[in-house]
Amino acid sequence: KIQKIIWGRPVEQSIRRVLKALYFCLLPFAFCLLSSCRPDPSAPVKADATVGYCPVCKMQVKAGDEWTAELYYTDGTKLMFESPGDLLTFYTAPGKYKVSDVQKERANITKIALKDYSSKQFIDGRQARLVYNSKLEGPMGADFFPFGKPTDAEAFVASNGGKIVGLEDVSPELVQSVRKAH
Repeated sequence: KIQKIIWGRPVEQSIRRVLKALYFCLLPFAFCLLSSCRPDPSAPVKADATVGYCPVCKMQVKAGDEWTAELYYTDGTKLMFESPGDLLTFYTAPGKYKVSDVQKERANITKIALKDYSSKQFIDGRQARLVYNSKLEGPMGADFFPFGKPTDAEAFVASNGGKIVGLEDVSPELVQSVRKAH
């Protein structure tokens, strides 16, 4: 009878109530703990990584995605981008993003990798022809369409409209005008 006086009900029911209360108290804690195991999206990834996070849109990026763009750095790291437009947004204004000091300096870039719109293979972004203001859109809306061959870029413009520039012609103002809806 002490059992009913102390607990107010049978021990088994009381234990179940306590366990249920602990479960609901510990569940949010466990969720927070597990979610903190996710990699830091702003952390640099090694140059050979196949997965990273875009510093512009914060989305997970896989090297095999057809729109992936990448910047490689002298310290053996790289940044991965969801699209060429995100890469150019970052490239023209890296100080706006939470990245390492190495990644904020353009002089530390060793390689710019964009995927050719036609072949979906990586090409040298410094040599690429970039089409913008075409009637087509990328995965994130208005975007830049990279081409390894000038003749492919010209054929694309003939079919879809747009203008062709090289990386050296891309300014923060141009990126902003193209990506205004982004």
